[in-house]
Amino acid sequence: MTASANHMLLPDGPSDYHSPHHQQPLKTINNPNPHMHSEQTHIMTLPELCPASHNPGPGSTMSIRYQANDRFLELFSLEAYFKGYIGHPIVRDIEYLTQEVAKDCAQALGLSVTVTAHIYLAGLAQQQILTTTAPKPSVP
Repeated sequence: MTASANHMLLPDGPSDYHSPHHQQPLKTINNPNPHMHSEQTHIMTLPELCPASHNPGPGSTMSIRYQANDRFLELFSLEAYFKGYIGHPIVRDIEYLTQEVAKDCAQALGLSVTVTAHIYLAGLAQQQILTTTAPKPSVP
């Protein structure tokens, strides 16, 4: 269970999307006005994900953007989902993380999703900006 935007527990449900990379599901909530044009952008401040390189550095963010239909990403599960990547043994670089977040969010929502990462690199005088768009998933 996770807390929802109204601070009530949101039970795990059959429509939760489970990433193949960790145990934190992505949950969605109903859009009360799906007939309205609603472009949603979630801006996540990224934690340090790699204990060896200390990347991403402080101030790094990842934005998840989509044109909402009948669902929105649920905020508290999104936060827990990102924490599931801390120290991950396989998803270790920002490029791969950006692609996986885009794919997972597209699967959870059933929509095309664009993810942009603005990364400050620890120990380097460099930044990276990565943008990945995952297409709307095919209906099986």
